[in-house]
Amino acid sequence: MPMHVPVLLSEAVRYLITDPAGVYVDATLGGGGHAVAVLEQVEGEGRVIGMDCDPEAVERARRAPPALAPRFTAVRARFSEMEAALTALECSAVDGILADLGLSSIQLDEPSRGLSYDREGPLDMRLDPSRPETADALLARSDEATIAHWLSTYGELPRARAAARAIRRQREAHGALTSRLLRDAIEPLYRGPTRSRRLAQAFQALRVAVNDELGELRSLLDTAARVVRPGGTLVVIAYHSLEDRMVKHAFRPPRPLDAWVEPDPSLWVPLTPKPVRPGAEEIEENPRAGSARLRAARRAADVPPTPNREEA
Repeated sequence: MPMHVPVLLSEAVRYLITDPAGVYVDATLGGGGHAVAVLEQVEGEGRVIGMDCDPEAVERARRAPPALAPRFTAVRARFSEMEAALTALECSAVDGILADLGLSSIQLDEPSRGLSYDREGPLDMRLDPSRPETADALLARSDEATIAHWLSTYGELPRARAAARAIRRQREAHGALTSRLLRDAIEPLYRGPTRSRRLAQAFQALRVAVNDELGELRSLLDTAARVVRPGGTLVVIAYHSLEDRMVKHAFRPPRPLDAWVEPDPSLWVPLTPKPVRPGAEEIEENPRAGSARLRAARRAADVPPTPNREEA
């Protein structure tokens, strides 16, 4: 089985833990590396709740470490389902939430997922298999302009319209797409040293669309504002600029309109003025960590939490 190496492990745990006896959520359980490290730091009444939208990740965690620790619970939940999952566990507030937004190596290297341009398999791309549409099904019902929008916005891919046209033609010629057929459709548009990067951007864009990843991240930020206790922390590791900008904006301290106006109190106090990046040694050992950016913030005291949007 492929091994997943947790990114920015010591940094994430250092920012996350404020009280060794607290309750912490690893919202992206994945291979369990971050959860195990957090468990090593908690004591007494401390507790770690591992969540993941991928049921395979949850089942792995229930069969092996960190499940062997009595203070660990694993549940299947998307970010948008986190608050309901915590309520079911009779947990109304937590001391910290950690979210590593990247794919696990286990997911990326599994051909049946269709997540990698260098693995042949069905074009599924769902991180949560209960989602109704695979990437191929989504492409089948989407027009060229919509596909181009995803490629440009979610993947920041140059020549997005030409790539969308090539994808539509490939599907018309072959019917259901596989990861190899998708690669073959767009690869001729991108030659030279940037080819691998462009392929990765295209696959990323479609994965983000299939899994509504930006909508789920917004749900995470909204939920954290309600369930993290004052003094607790939210730590997010992002891998592309869209995610990182959303987190940066959520953590941004308020600014006065002019020199005579006091800013409103901020819900979050940033702990990382600039994103924390992996060092050269970590990137050498784990090249997939190269684009990681960690941001952390502490929940401020005496600031009303964000209301639930469904209740507002």
